[in-house]
Amino acid sequence: CDTDDLAVAALAAARELGLAVPRDLSVVSWDDTPLCRLVRPALTAIRRPLAELGSLAAAVLHDVLAGERASDVCASRPRLITRGSTGPANA
Repeated sequence: CDTDDLAVAALAAARELGLAVPRDLSVVSWDDTPLCRLVRPALTAIRRPLAELGSLAAAVLHDVLAGERASDVCASRPRLITRGSTGPANA
């Protein structure tokens, strides 16, 4: 899911359909806010280095405003934080 809110909605929809998470369906969120740890099952999420990305963007903008040429930058890789909303696929 694109956001934690959508992932929580997916958990609710699964329950309404009689599906068990993670037995029948795994749910993963693109964000990793505290909400992921508050719902049950806790949401597996992608943790992205948002502060680092913001800092890199500001540094590139600073360089461009100073008349320098923008260069490629690399941030840390996102990490999968596995929690209770994911499990092995059914055979």
